[in-house]
Amino acid sequence: MGDEGAWLRSLVGDVTDRTPPGRPMSVQDHARALRPLVAAFATDVADRIQTDVPAYAGEPDGRRRDVIAHAVEQATHRFLDTLDGLPHRDRGVDEMFQAMGRAEASDSGDLAAMRAALRLAATVTWDNLRRANPEQPLTDETRGQLADGLFGYIDHLVEQAEKGFAAGRRAIQNDRGQARARLADKLLTGRHRGPLDAVDPQVWAPPEWVVVVVSEPDEQRSIDVATLALDHLVVRHDQRVAVIADAKQTLAVTAAFEAAGTRAAVSWPVGPKLVPSAYRWARRALDLVRRGVIPEQPLIECRDHRTQIWLHSEPALRQRMCQDMLKPLLAETPNSREILSQTLLVWLETRDSAPAIAAHLGVHAQTVRYRWKRINELFGDDLHDPEFIVQITMLLKASVPLWQAGDQSDFERFREEESA
Repeated sequence: MGDEGAWLRSLVGDVTDRTPPGRPMSVQDHARALRPLVAAFATDVADRIQTDVPAYAGEPDGRRRDVIAHAVEQATHRFLDTLDGLPHRDRGVDEMFQAMGRAEASDSGDLAAMRAALRLAATVTWDNLRRANPEQPLTDETRGQLADGLFGYIDHLVEQAEKGFAAGRRAIQNDRGQARARLADKLLTGRHRGPLDAVDPQVWAPPEWVVVVVSEPDEQRSIDVATLALDHLVVRHDQRVAVIADAKQTLAVTAAFEAAGTRAAVSWPVGPKLVPSAYRWARRALDLVRRGVIPEQPLIECRDHRTQIWLHSEPALRQRMCQDMLKPLLAETPNSREILSQTLLVWLETRDSAPAIAAHLGVHAQTVRYRWKRINELFGDDLHDPEFIVQITMLLKASVPLWQAGDQSDFERFREEESA
């Protein structure tokens, strides 16, 4: 590499010879004198960077060294532009360092190496300027101007690199976010066909167990989707926010919905291949809250309501079975229908005695006996058929909460079919 300061000492000596007697060299004198030797200086600095900054190491005559030398040369010229006081063309240095910052966002993931390289460039430059001409040292004023200008300019270049780096990270995150949203949509709808272990790990590394958290429709505006998307698969789907998360991070995800005041349902943990099912369960749980089957609460734990989610998995089938198997109940008056269905369901679930059922319902045992007599009149020998008992138990468990919540659709359908 040779004597790094020799070229500068020689040049400053020439400028000194041409400086009128009695007038010390000015900052402008230094800047104009340095122009012809910028290329050699840039080569020296590039060599030092490749030697001292491991991230930029490479062949001394390779492309990387040429890129570094070009950047140093253009930045140095631009620095001299700020010193000599003359108008100069736009060299595109800011844009170049922003582009370098964007490249670092993709390659290294941080700016540590570039900051180190710029600090080294500043140190080498200042050492050369400071030691250039021992016979005629820089005045304190000139030295101060050069130091302020140099280190201020280095700070400016760092800011440009940081600006480019931030833009690069945003672009990467945006691209990654779009890829993650597309993957989330395919997983939720069951349209993902490839093996999950083939998914780009930068997009998603499938955990062993996942949960699906789903917001109420039209209640997602206050959810911090951007923050959730940093660690989980997040997509707006069917007017909902849906999150596919590692089951180990369930509390962190549900806390975000609760903090936003948005009702959500969370599935129990499943393997990633069962995401479409978990999504259906969570949506069904929210629907059952709206219909009054599941009590209203900020967070719906699907695990706590698996029976109702299962029983309501086929609404059309429940409706048809209701019309076929509960026809005697549907024909009763509203008051009779309510008390008989409650009594029958308690008996089917407990098989307790009349006094025990009465205690459960808060009525007299004789009242239960009367009701049971009426139930036997309605269903007769079917109450001794094991298959009928199983089906009517599930049917009443699914239907009675609907009726109690005010859903009259079963009775309206019964009247329509009876009058047809």
